[in-house]
Amino acid sequence: MKTLFAAILFSAMSFGAFAQQATQVPSKLNSPTRMNQAPVQADSYRCPICGYTGTKAGDCPKDKVALVKVGDYYCPECYMTAKKAGKCTMCGVDMKKMVPATASTTKK
Repeated sequence: MKTLFAAILFSAMSFGAFAQQATQVPSKLNSPTRMNQAPVQADSYRCPICGYTGTKAGDCPKDKVALVKVGDYYCPECYMTAKKAGKCTMCGVDMKKMVPATASTTKK
């Protein structure tokens, strides 16, 4: 009986601790430092073959190749992606950095 009472008491105290912790965390959306900062840009993804640009990860609708996140590295031979520059782990070719689309690279 004492063990059951101790377990119930411990559970009630832990729920109270979590409730207090949640109310003490300041809201990041309304903080003055957040209001003065520039808005965060969404990630963009590009097709390594045709240059199609999208806002979500997935496959290119035209080439059916996985889109590469801008800023990441990709292999021009097998389209393997990596976060760091170096050699492709599959074919050994130097990785290229995916750059954002510019006015001269976009197709009309």
